[in-house]
Amino acid sequence: MRVLHLVAADRWTGAAATALQAVEALRQAGVDAHFAFRPGRNLETRLAGLPWAHPILEKERSWASLRRVLFSVRSLMAEFHVVHTHLPHDHLLAWWIRRSLPQRPVLVRSVHHPSHLRPDPYHRLLFAAVAGVGLSHSEMEEKARRLAPKAAIRVLPLALEPRFAPRPDRAQVRAELGIPPEAFVAGTVGKLDPSRGQDLLLLALGAVPNVWGLVVGKGPFLPRLEKLAKKLGIAQRVVFPGYHEEGLERFFNAMDVFVFPEPGSDWAHRAVAEAAACGVPSLAVDVPGIRDLVVPGITGELWPRGDAAALATLLAQWQQNPELRQKAGEKARERVSGLTPQALSQELLTLYREAGA
Repeated sequence: MRVLHLVAADRWTGAAATALQAVEALRQAGVDAHFAFRPGRNLETRLAGLPWAHPILEKERSWASLRRVLFSVRSLMAEFHVVHTHLPHDHLLAWWIRRSLPQRPVLVRSVHHPSHLRPDPYHRLLFAAVAGVGLSHSEMEEKARRLAPKAAIRVLPLALEPRFAPRPDRAQVRAELGIPPEAFVAGTVGKLDPSRGQDLLLLALGAVPNVWGLVVGKGPFLPRLEKLAKKLGIAQRVVFPGYHEEGLERFFNAMDVFVFPEPGSDWAHRAVAEAAACGVPSLAVDVPGIRDLVVPGITGELWPRGDAAALATLLAQWQQNPELRQKAGEKARERVSGLTPQALSQELLTLYREAGA
């Protein structure tokens, strides 16, 4: 079986990161899987020189660029048994090109965001031709079945890297960050953007004395977050180390609890799973899909969306209970122990077989 994953993205984040891990998992399982994407940013740098990576997509800003993309993707699609798309744009390209191929590949779509399951005419058109649908979490299933009633549908697990695990250098990392070794640390990871809710963590920290904040990420929201920390009088106990993809597991291990204030573009909630793999329980906002990873009172706790006061209450409770943190961290790690590349490749191959490949 030959499988082509298409993703209209140029950054190694969100849907593109998940799609790439799917390709890597399939290749580890012996499947001839390829990856087509947009060049120009860190995704191209990460994949430079790999024969199975094809930087052939682009933003079609003219008729010439549209023709170029259609020709390149059509030539590539003709060589594969399965074409797996990830975003509405690459789905549309594959749907259009597939109609003209003499041997039509099986068309599969992954859904990374709930807004991509809207039952409007555009999405109904796209999903009418899919034979298989892969979902980021279980709460998408009902909407997916209404939109693609004839398709095979499966929830695809995350594939966590082995580096996300408890580490012995917690004290060293804290020392590098200027955090006291015995401090209670609530951390978060993600793009620093108004939509990602880091300000809620700061507001909660302002209401709970002696809790340190570790805000890992970069983005346009950083100056406003720094200003808010000063306004709240907590700047001396909030650390903004920037974003470090390499070594990200070290930051998770420096935390006592992981705070998940808002989902990103991919609603598989990967950061929660990565924290859990490091033995760190999560205080997560209660959004669709989060209960696949967080069991309230067992592996962490949930709080209402946008409610900084509720988060502050949880921080105070978890700060005072190290035994709860230890047990929840152990249970969190157990819960995600099956999220491996092998498990992902098995689910993908099952989906492709059920879709008719």
